[in-house]
Amino acid sequence: MLFRKSLNNEGFRVERLTKQEVKQALLAIMVNFQKYCEVNQLQFYLCAGTLLGAIRHHGFIPWDDDVDVCMGRPQYDRLLSLAKKEPQFGGHYKMIVFDNGTSHYPYIKILDTLVETDQKYTNEKGENNLWIDVFPFDGVDEDFNQRQKLFKKTIRARKIILLATAKLFQAKGGVLKHIYKPFLILAARIYGVKRANRCIIKACHSTNYASANLVGDVAWGDPDSEIMKKADFEKSAEVHFENHTFLTMSCWHQYLIETYGENYNQLPSKDQRVTHDLIAWRVNE
Repeated sequence: MLFRKSLNNEGFRVERLTKQEVKQALLAIMVNFQKYCEVNQLQFYLCAGTLLGAIRHHGFIPWDDDVDVCMGRPQYDRLLSLAKKEPQFGGHYKMIVFDNGTSHYPYIKILDTLVETDQKYTNEKGENNLWIDVFPFDGVDEDFNQRQKLFKKTIRARKIILLATAKLFQAKGGVLKHIYKPFLILAARIYGVKRANRCIIKACHSTNYASANLVGDVAWGDPDSEIMKKADFEKSAEVHFENHTFLTMSCWHQYLIETYGENYNQLPSKDQRVTHDLIAWRVNE
């Protein structure tokens, strides 16, 4: 590969990773996080596209380049406390989150500090390392209309966060989008990532988890496609991912139907196979 090895601005040797090497590094984050959770008596689940990959491909979706996991609010809050006291574990893995003043996002990201990244459309200053996302699942209202009102607020706040961390002159779409996107980015930055995050965090705590019958991904999900009975969510099931065993919610089949449709086991058309356009380098001193 051309330019596979070079120097970064700090004079460290960097080696560009192939797509397969990126997946191996992501899997290493997952495995080390699993060990960390076992030591601290915590439990996380595979969710979203990572769970779909486990069921449909027994590992990564071939064109995918990210990992999503989730935790129930009580477990997640314990992880938040641990991350605040000691964010690093396993030598070079680091937990960051807005709640602790270390991230632009209202959910925990676990970074591999030895792998730097560059995404085509975003520049997350201080967070440009290979990562996996850890989403909290919170109690939600049983009334769909009430949930929809709440999620409208969080979806609006998410868009602000994504725009505020976007590159000014990079946009998908035609000429018109390239013209008006910089103005939207500037407006989002004026509104502020802090205000947007605080809106989402407030929404996450709007329904008491202990007394809720339903749970969902308030921080970054939808009001209808990732909602399930708390009893089904808290009961776990084993799934296999790249020759490793992980946990997910017992109602994973219904979860995937509601999130991806009844034909979730069928491959989507090529134009729907979305990646993060991620470039990654391993840093060596």
